[in-house]
Amino acid sequence: MLDDEPIAGGRPGGPRSGAPRVSDPVPTRASAGVARWSDRALALCALAGLIAAVAVTRTWARATLSDRGAALLVVTRSGWQLRPTGPLVVACGLLTALICLLAHRSGRAAFGAPLAALGAGVAGLALSRLDAADPLVHKIGRLRIGTFQTDEPVAAGSVGVGLWVATLAGIVVVVAAVSWLLLTRRAAGETHASAAGGRASSVAVTEAGTVGVAGPQISGGIQGGSGAAERGVDHGL
Repeated sequence: MLDDEPIAGGRPGGPRSGAPRVSDPVPTRASAGVARWSDRALALCALAGLIAAVAVTRTWARATLSDRGAALLVVTRSGWQLRPTGPLVVACGLLTALICLLAHRSGRAAFGAPLAALGAGVAGLALSRLDAADPLVHKIGRLRIGTFQTDEPVAAGSVGVGLWVATLAGIVVVVAAVSWLLLTRRAAGETHASAAGGRASSVAVTEAGTVGVAGPQISGGIQGGSGAAERGVDHGL
């Protein structure tokens, strides 16, 4: 009989004790992989921002006055000395690392757009100083020739490695920020889909348990009624 069977959860059709709850969203292997790559992209973004800030201390512009292969005068400028570009790059790099930390703690995809904007700003500021050596070349070129006791001094300029490092770091920040934004939205979509599927499965299991318990009770009632009718007929006879 159904009355002898134990009812789990205090109600007919309830899940058995120890059985997993269908409504609880379980992270799939794909969503775990997406979250792992999202964290890596965010870490790469923060690292690139710090590299851009450190690269400002390197030489960004160099001008040399030479004669017959010998350097007579060498003038260098770091990114920090090229104001306001140098300090702005440092500020953007440090702000990028700070926002990455906040984004890692909160997990909000809204931080992706500011990170991409900061990376584009770093790359744009660094590329805007590609001609930073030209003023230095003009300055040492106006010096008197007799000062160096030579007839034909040659002035030449070049940009330093720090400028290209800062430019590359800014591009990496943009790519990593966009990747993190897309991965975060994808992980959020998979989580919502898993939660919705769990709720739908829970409702289906509950309805199926209710129908399974109510069915035998109704049939038992019908059988009991028919037996009583038969007994009544027998007593009447």
